Amino acid sequence: MWDENTRAQTPIDFAVGAGVFLLTLAFVIAFVPTLFDPFSAAATASPVVSDRVAAGVAGDLLAASPAEPGVLSPACTVAFLDGNATLGTEADCHPAVAASPAATFGVDGDVQVVIHDLDRRDPSTNASTLTIATRHGRFEVEPDRATADPSDAVGEDVTVSQRLVTIGGTQYRLTVRVW
Repeated sequence: MWDENTRAQTPIDFAVGAGVFLLTLAFVIAFVPTLFDPFSAAATASPVVSDRVAAGVAGDLLAASPAEPGVLSPACTVAFLDGNATLGTEADCHPAVAASPAATFGVDGDVQVVIHDLDRRDPSTNASTLTIATRHGRFEVEPDRATADPSDAVGEDVTVSQRLVTIGGTQYRLTVRVW
């Protein structure tokens, strides 16, 4: 019943099948590792990290109202910049307002938050003092809160995110650097 002359094109079918199999195997090997990237431990200096910290500071931690993210509470801003937990409690700020920004946002590296004038260049090294009036008094604060010396970031990967914020009717730029 089996005749050698009536056989199908076995070598051609085998070659096509093996080629499709090898192409599929190469595709799987090339792209499966990228499926696990969102679950792997990312480096600290990531745009996602700095953007999350900037959004959290401007929209939740220092916001005067959840309905108005970017409008910062003057007293909470002073408590954050000075690390003043007493003022934060008196002004009914977020409980973590005086804590380290890295600890508050779960960042395993160093974080710097600077509030500066809109046209200020390189605020991480030459931030000028802010005068902020609150119902608890008038405060002169350094507009810089960092977990480490920003000059230590030289030669490291640094990501920067910014937000426009308002304190007492005056617009400022909030800059977050993560390294």
